[in-house]
Amino acid sequence: MKFDLENMRALMSSGIPHMAEVGLELISMDDTGVVGRIPHRDEFIGDPESGVVHGGIVTVLLDSLSGMSVVPVLGGMAMTATLDLRIDYLRPAAPGEDLFAKVRCYKTTRNIAFTRGIAYQGDMDDPIAHATGSFMLTRTGNAGTQP
Repeated sequence: MKFDLENMRALMSSGIPHMAEVGLELISMDDTGVVGRIPHRDEFIGDPESGVVHGGIVTVLLDSLSGMSVVPVLGGMAMTATLDLRIDYLRPAAPGEDLFAKVRCYKTTRNIAFTRGIAYQGDMDDPIAHATGSFMLTRTGNAGTQP
């Protein structure tokens, strides 16, 4: 199923203020997953000596896209609440570079969605972090009724 990216981008920026505040951009969204980006900003630096980005920004990226990855799977909108999010930080983010992530919802039950994703810069095969999550679902609008 293909989604209108412009409408999803508008919903992100107007309906979820922290996504707008960090500049999270939706690049693509389909049944293979959601890809997004947070452009580098100096205020995201966690270690001024090395210039490495604070892990909280990586967390915002992975958590936000994990919740959004449920939409294509359900075939419609659903409110999500993070139940569990595990992030394994594999290496520091390179200073001065944008952060990207790709997240996929791989399983849903009546009330819970399960996701996997990675954060990266440039090369998806050399991730910064790996995430797994579970999200409580509250279906809205014409979301499917998958068991």
